[in-house]
Amino acid sequence: MYYLRGIGGVLYLGGVFLMIYNIVKTVKSGSLLANEEAQAAPLMPAAVIKNTGEHTGGHWHRMIERRPVQMAVFATVAILIGGLVEMIPTFLVESNVPTIASVKPYTALELQGRDVYIKEGCVNCHSQMVRPFRSETERYGEYSKAGEFVYDRPFLWGSKRTGPDLHRVGGKYPHSWHYHHMLDPTSMSPGSIMPAYPWLLEKDLDVSDTQAKIETLTSLGTPYAPGYAQKANEDLARQAKEIAAELKKENIEVKPEKEIVALIAYLQRLGTDIKVKEEK
Repeated sequence: MYYLRGIGGVLYLGGVFLMIYNIVKTVKSGSLLANEEAQAAPLMPAAVIKNTGEHTGGHWHRMIERRPVQMAVFATVAILIGGLVEMIPTFLVESNVPTIASVKPYTALELQGRDVYIKEGCVNCHSQMVRPFRSETERYGEYSKAGEFVYDRPFLWGSKRTGPDLHRVGGKYPHSWHYHHMLDPTSMSPGSIMPAYPWLLEKDLDVSDTQAKIETLTSLGTPYAPGYAQKANEDLARQAKEIAAELKKENIEVKPEKEIVALIAYLQRLGTDIKVKEEK
């Protein structure tokens, strides 16, 4: 593939040089006409100018065309009115937002892991939306539904796949797989060009803003239980200890407060809401 890309690049660059050569030869083949005769099209008698300098007659829209600033203001107002008429109903009518009963909000630990995922740039190389095509579903699983992203703020659909799509990665591998994959990607995926993230195993997760994040999402309509924001860090610590305990069973010693634990929690959650519904 690299050879093919190289050949394509050479052809493209060759075309640029050929264009430059063509322009130079075209310019050299011509000669300057200093006093070339020219003739403008005759003006139509669309308006009669009075002694005062004001235009009269002509089409009715010339009155608008002579006032570009006012026209720009009126056009902006018209666009804003049209935009509000289209957008406001979609925000206010709840039936416009698809929901799935089995889809629940992220836990505090999964939410913090999601921010680690964004912070480390994982979203730049991995999409999170399985398209409804056989080539997609055969490789990644059930195609993504709109209702699965109702609590994602912002959504991480992505438009580029340097690595595989991750929307159905939850539960596909054990915790230890993700641990080793972040430490050394090639140990789990030979030939991978993904960089290693060893600092995730050493850096403590910042949980000082957990309550504020939950409160903000609640204000935006995410249905967290009343009072969950105040005890979010307690729930976070509980889930982190469970993941650390499962890793210990696989001979991996990691402290619950490390960023890698939060990231594993988030990755193991991806796409599992639909799977839970199907199992039931």
